[in-house]
Amino acid sequence: DVEVYGGYVWDLDDKSERQWCLQWLGRTFEWATKKWMANELDEWERVAEMASKLTSELCGKGSSGAVQRRVPLWRHNGDPLLAGGIAVHEPSFVHADVGCKTWGAAILLARRIARQSIDISMFRRCIELGSGTGLLGLAAGCALRGVEGAIVTMTDYLPVLIQAARKGAQRNGLLDNGAVVPKRMDWFEMAQQIAALSENQEQQTRGAISLPTANYLDAVDRDATAAGNEWEGRVEPTLGAEESKGAFDLVIAADVLYEVEHCYVIALLANHLLATIKPSIGGDGESYITPRFILTTPLRSTHWREVAAFEAEMAATPTMRLVSRDDTTRTDDLDSWISGICDKHSVTVLENDQNLARAIDDDDDDLLVYRTYIYERC
Repeated sequence: DVEVYGGYVWDLDDKSERQWCLQWLGRTFEWATKKWMANELDEWERVAEMASKLTSELCGKGSSGAVQRRVPLWRHNGDPLLAGGIAVHEPSFVHADVGCKTWGAAILLARRIARQSIDISMFRRCIELGSGTGLLGLAAGCALRGVEGAIVTMTDYLPVLIQAARKGAQRNGLLDNGAVVPKRMDWFEMAQQIAALSENQEQQTRGAISLPTANYLDAVDRDATAAGNEWEGRVEPTLGAEESKGAFDLVIAADVLYEVEHCYVIALLANHLLATIKPSIGGDGESYITPRFILTTPLRSTHWREVAAFEAEMAATPTMRLVSRDDTTRTDDLDSWISGICDKHSVTVLENDQNLARAIDDDDDDLLVYRTYIYERC
């Protein structure tokens, strides 16, 4: 059935809508509990109890604790990118909010990078924005494993999510050798720093982006709690605007367009982080690496405004140009790749792959269409 909360219609049969409903209930519980503790009014206690009860009824990821899981990825020829799959650490919903789940956009983009339908092999300095559980950055790290000088910087602003990236990098053998480096990045702090560094009036204006009240401020309030419960007081280095300017030849992100403000700041960050076009490593002076920004986002019915805002903001960035945009589902993408493998082999190398069978089943449950953008520095 469709439930209505505060004028918003939640389609609880849709997985993504169900997760957003859980997020809203979590916010409501936290807010009502604070009000009740401050004022000791029974009405706030009742609101908190109702939110807690509904969350328990919906169950799923929203009410579970931290989870360790493996996500299988394959190379273009059907061989696994990493035996057993990429190990990821999914924190609890209470501590990580929407970052607690490995979302479909990250799975799709990670698959394409692993099998080189999106080839990142020429890049050496990669950064992921909004890593969450870290699958995408870890996949990039595995894809570039053994490439001399290749480093993937994974970023988020909640301590528990930076710790998730660190745990994932450790479990996949990417941390000790420096192939993956987790760092804290607050997009809106970074935007202010970029504005302060710039002498361009338009850039200064863009840096004055208002904060999204729906998620950002509450998450900042939880920062210390998340650190104490899951991070044991560890303080990760923060990536600053000055050191990061033009420091990367690849920027990647998946499912990060949650608020309109995110769309403005992500365009600003990608432009700031990407290097200029430069000769390739070991090249003859005529071969050049063109830095790229790659983003995959789900086309949720609730977030068309955010998608449109992102596209408009990128179109208004004169130093970036769109070279590719495609829409697909996880099922169609996987089916297309499997068909290609079968066409090249009389007996498919995938026929006994149990991980693939499970991936197909999981994909069947995800009906979302995903849009992938590839922008280049110009």
